[in-house]
Amino acid sequence: MRRFTSSWLCFLFTCVLVIPTQAQDEKDKNAIKVDLAYYQLDNALPILVASAKTKNGKKFEPVDSVDIYLYFNEESTVGFIGKIRTNDKGIGKLSLPERFRSDWATLPSSTFIATITGNERFKDASTEIEIAKAKIELTAEEKDSVRIITAKVLAFQDSSWIVVPETEIKLVVRRLLSDIKVGEDDSFTTDDDGVASTEFNLTIPGDGDGNIFIGAKIDDNDTYGNLVTTKVMKWGAPLERDDSFEARTLWATRDKTPLWLLIFPNLIIASVWGIIFYLLYLITRIIKLGKTNESA
Repeated sequence: MRRFTSSWLCFLFTCVLVIPTQAQDEKDKNAIKVDLAYYQLDNALPILVASAKTKNGKKFEPVDSVDIYLYFNEESTVGFIGKIRTNDKGIGKLSLPERFRSDWATLPSSTFIATITGNERFKDASTEIEIAKAKIELTAEEKDSVRIITAKVLAFQDSSWIVVPETEIKLVVRRLLSDIKVGEDDSFTTDDDGVASTEFNLTIPGDGDGNIFIGAKIDDNDTYGNLVTTKVMKWGAPLERDDSFEARTLWATRDKTPLWLLIFPNLIIASVWGIIFYLLYLITRIIKLGKTNESA
């Protein structure tokens, strides 16, 4: 009995010491904010982009090297997507694993959860977003020398796809650094049939065959997230091969320096040194003449 009582006293004494210490450690940690965004390209499995930032004075700054745990529909072992670590910009991303494809494809909406827990520097934080399943159907055709781009927005409801009217969408040409808008307007709004279209009148370079990437995208939509659909069309100007790098040009390698750049600077250098040697010769002559006059 004494041994049992002694064990309980030790346990209670340990709790009294540990719990305040843990509470104090948690209080000393900095607050952190976690954000989550949903991206889907060409109707493939979505990519989740998580970011972490903390407040420094009056502004937020990104936090690197923070582990963020992602979950699909429920914060459990079953719904665990994976762990990402933020980069120097406070951002990390992860594609939805293949094992969730069936659930993601059949559900009209999905919830994605991002949590930061057990971090030594920051307090626990979490966020979640609910995304309704949607897609963009993109067509591009040429009729009577007029090129038309048409995008149709569809949402998945009751096991079928229905049109989505009154949705802002952008029609662009996809480029490496930034997209180029197709028309004069920055964005379009889908009509009652969920359709937005515009003429394509741009003259831009493509690849060697004139291929360019036509795109339709929905940005930062509260319901559907970020959706992008692309299509390759031969509507660009074929890129001509530039062989000038192999010729004698200013931007070529050193062994292909233009001849005029080799000749004229060397002539200038030779002329300067020639004048210097000529002056030295005259000085030598003057010195010799002076010595001759002294001897006489």
